[in-house]
Amino acid sequence: MKMDIKIKMTPAYKKAHSSKARYNILYGGAGSGKSVYMAQRIIMDILKDKKYRWLCVRKVGRSIKNSVFAELLGVINENDLENLFKINQSSMEITCINGAKIITSGLDDVGKLKSIKGINRIWIEEANEVTEKDFRQLDLRMRGKKNMAGYAGFQMTMTFNPISELHWLKRVFIDIGMKNSFVLKTTYKDNPFLDEQYIRTLLELEKQDYQYYKIYCLGEWGSLGNLVYSKWVKKDLSKRSPQFDNIYNGLDWGFSNDPTAFVRIHIDKARKEIYIFKDFYMRESHIDEIATELKPIIGNETITCDSSEPRSIADLQRHSLNAVGAKKGSGSLEHGIKQIKGYNLIVDENCVDTINELSTYKMREDKDGNVLGKPLDQNNHIMDALRYSLESELTYEGSWGWNI
Repeated sequence: MKMDIKIKMTPAYKKAHSSKARYNILYGGAGSGKSVYMAQRIIMDILKDKKYRWLCVRKVGRSIKNSVFAELLGVINENDLENLFKINQSSMEITCINGAKIITSGLDDVGKLKSIKGINRIWIEEANEVTEKDFRQLDLRMRGKKNMAGYAGFQMTMTFNPISELHWLKRVFIDIGMKNSFVLKTTYKDNPFLDEQYIRTLLELEKQDYQYYKIYCLGEWGSLGNLVYSKWVKKDLSKRSPQFDNIYNGLDWGFSNDPTAFVRIHIDKARKEIYIFKDFYMRESHIDEIATELKPIIGNETITCDSSEPRSIADLQRHSLNAVGAKKGSGSLEHGIKQIKGYNLIVDENCVDTINELSTYKMREDKDGNVLGKPLDQNNHIMDALRYSLESELTYEGSWGWNI
């Protein structure tokens, strides 16, 4: 069964759509439509032929629902194609009536990945989260006796913002130039469907921080100096975390553009070490959903929340969670950061939201690299939750509270 259904796509991705390279690298600024294009392409592929079998991944599985899976469902719903697909909400798999299939998974779900067979297409969303080892392992999954007749063979597409010029993606695909690869850079200017308010927000970044403007507006590779926290490493803490006993939890509120962010840490004051071993983002989530997510993780433990939403804290308490509001006071943001900088931060390798924030949470600076005094209020949701979690443990000069 072959279905000829047209979906309106961004013209900038015409070359990507016709690429027959094994590796498609789609990078650039925010709002350029990379993820929307990929969701559209995947839906069109599986409508076109039953031989397509797409695997769509991110580093951590819990981020799939509100990103990759949501984008795919958005394309189906916006084009009134619901009657052509069977959608499994629990496994987040989509099957076309012709038999073609989309499978979503986090790279942390090793069991699911091992059981997946016959993949001929892979999409890695937010590819800057994955390691080069992850990429090599996924590459091995695209194999078979022969290419699909008339198609581009086996193909992997990676979409991402160019956060760091030191990232392996730049070295492998830009500097060295991987054989059999296609590279396309796009920015907001390539997306005719973008609203004016979002464009103004991107342009405003030039006044707030020039490096962020380069990355998210111009789509250029970033060189993020002046990071707030430099003493941190990522490790596999899966074997060590069950022994942690000095545990603290923090929560920063958000909803759509800014996520609700949770962090769980163990602190070793004698060794001056903070272990971050659990985190999550939740977008457009109501209290019931947040409480359901938190309860099996923290049980009766205290969780210190951003005090700007007392009603939300009270709602968590009604769900039998021991939620308290963080204190706030003038100058406490700087003092909180100063205290945490006195510790070495060890981050579990699966805490990708924390890793992303630590890699990008920086001091404001102008286009000449001059530091402007305070941290940039971007990519700092878990960083705020981290300070809240440690409120009762760290010592402050005078009567400082917390601030955001």
